Amino acid sequence: MAPDEYGESDPGTSRRRRSIITFSLVLLLLFFAVWYALSYIRADEAKGEETTSSTTTQSTTSTCDVSPKQVEVNVYNATDREGLAGRVAADLKERGFDVKTIANDPKKAELDGVGQLRYGSNGRKGADLVRVHTGEAQMIQDARQRTSVDVVLGPKFTKLVPEADLPGC
Repeated sequence: MAPDEYGESDPGTSRRRRSIITFSLVLLLLFFAVWYALSYIRADEAKGEETTSSTTTQSTTSTCDVSPKQVEVNVYNATDREGLAGRVAADLKERGFDVKTIANDPKKAELDGVGQLRYGSNGRKGADLVRVHTGEAQMIQDARQRTSVDVVLGPKFTKLVPEADLPGC
């Protein structure tokens, strides 16, 4: 058999060579696609860490702007544990908060976590301060204009953050 224009004498050899080149190109493109996707994932993770640290700094700063005696608190029990709201309200009062209402949750929310802190646009700083004392409760801004904060205790709530663990201002 006479060699073709590329110097190949066997059509099977040229077919294998084309297959290897095609496979290598597909593999190379796949590598770069994965690398590109990973660069976006790493950028999102770095952005998330930056947001978390700035939120923590902002939260600490805003909690230092207000004292417990300036924050009106309503304590609501959204669990079946009798007397929970009363005990937590007494602890908050002891820490200097102005406790106004102690009752079962008027919204009868079905919670599955630590609880909720409900506040209006004027009560954000107070809610941030209450969150420092109650732990990782879900923050919910509602339409109220008052500065009061509703502490709604959920089934996973155990106790307030120990005073020794509170950030200092």
